[in-house]
Amino acid sequence: MATTQDLIDFELDILNRALNGVLDLAEVEEAEPDSVRYHEMLVWNSKMSRLKLDLDPAYRTGRMTPEQQQRYRALLVRFTDALPIIERLGFAKPHVSLEP
Repeated sequence: MATTQDLIDFELDILNRALNGVLDLAEVEEAEPDSVRYHEMLVWNSKMSRLKLDLDPAYRTGRMTPEQQQRYRALLVRFTDALPIIERLGFAKPHVSLEP
């Protein structure tokens, strides 16, 4: 059975991969059909919900290990750096504070 810590690690991995996907999409945006972009936007919105409902509360209430806290802070930096791309693509911005 997965522990809370295992689930947090899983969520961190998912969000990092989702951000990688958005950055990849930005590189080939015009070459992708609208259906691919729409699908990616739906997936992104789902991931932003996970960030707001699962990961951020776990971080803010101290339910992460020190390593997970470090990974989460690194993820927040990545989101901050990617905001111009996220906005250009018209994707939802993270609905959490990007300040650790």
